[in-house]
Amino acid sequence: MPQDIVLEIPFPARINPHTEAVLVRHMEWLKAAGFLSSDENIERYLTWRLVELAGRFYPDALEDDLVLGAQGQAFFFFFDDLFDSHLGESPAAAYRICYEMAALARQSPDSTWIKPSFPLARLWLDHWCRAQEGMSAAWRERAARHWEDFFLSYVTEAANRKSGALLGTDQYLKLRRLAIATEGVLDTAERCGRFEAPPEIHQSMSILEIRDITAEVVVLANDLHSLEKDQVNGELNNAILLLRSERSYSQDEAVREVRDMVHKRIARFQQLGHEIYRLCDDFALSAEQRAGTRRFLEVNRACMRGNYDWGRTTDRYSKVGIQHVKRSPRIEDTVAHTTERRPENIRLHTRQVAPAAVGSNPRSRGSRVGGNSVSGAKPTG
Repeated sequence: MPQDIVLEIPFPARINPHTEAVLVRHMEWLKAAGFLSSDENIERYLTWRLVELAGRFYPDALEDDLVLGAQGQAFFFFFDDLFDSHLGESPAAAYRICYEMAALARQSPDSTWIKPSFPLARLWLDHWCRAQEGMSAAWRERAARHWEDFFLSYVTEAANRKSGALLGTDQYLKLRRLAIATEGVLDTAERCGRFEAPPEIHQSMSILEIRDITAEVVVLANDLHSLEKDQVNGELNNAILLLRSERSYSQDEAVREVRDMVHKRIARFQQLGHEIYRLCDDFALSAEQRAGTRRFLEVNRACMRGNYDWGRTTDRYSKVGIQHVKRSPRIEDTVAHTTERRPENIRLHTRQVAPAAVGSNPRSRGSRVGGNSVSGAKPTG
């Protein structure tokens, strides 16, 4: 099983001590909110171990903050699974839903111009409002941009899937590191940890590269762990499968190449970590700002290692998960039913929003990736 493949990720394996308590609260919330109603779907969801994943991503969070982190993980996976349907191959349908989500991310907290039109959007908006509490304007702007990029990436993926072209490995990683939601995980880690790295550090090339490395390590580990699930689901956009097609590798050769890619990125991450401490001197940062910078490096390490440890144990990618995929690629419950209305019938409450409000940022995925001739990478997870 690809889940057994060993990667050398030399960071400590950690998990939040509140994980079990948060699991109880998390499941009560999901059932009360109507997102899981049948025993079969509750059982399937539990096999994914998403609260454990949150516990690994946010090992130092207080219990209430870990509840927020677990809520975010539920959203990521539920939203991703929406596109295991006609949405995943319909650019127009994907745009209607993703534009709404991106517009919500850009809307000011006290505005009601844009209203969520389906339950999963309301779940996310509650999460987003809570996530912003106590965070700086710089953090809110950065996190909103990352959410906007994440949502609009699904439109790019749907449009490119529709074209039927296969990605090259480099193109795949460029798109996938933007779509896998690692940026949101790292932003949430600051919120759950009740700290922020200073804005000047976040704008440095070293930190931008570190974030990209973290995302790519997560992508590549995820592709190893989910290989069999992807094959059963008919998903061709997986680094192992792309390497086999692009370079005529055997599966063993492709797996070795992906392992080497991970290890090279980890080595580069370690090198950049030392450069960050030099930047702290260059910017004459205070002791508090330096502590925030150190903690941000730690959450990147926790993200890479936590995703790897979780990926080896979750049943989302195991034989159990593969059997679920054979029956249905997603949980057929309230989350899925919300989009069974054809999305062209969804009316977004966006008439009072200027067209430039969404996708106008030069770093947004819509402007950086949408025009490239690449096909759609698989969604997260």
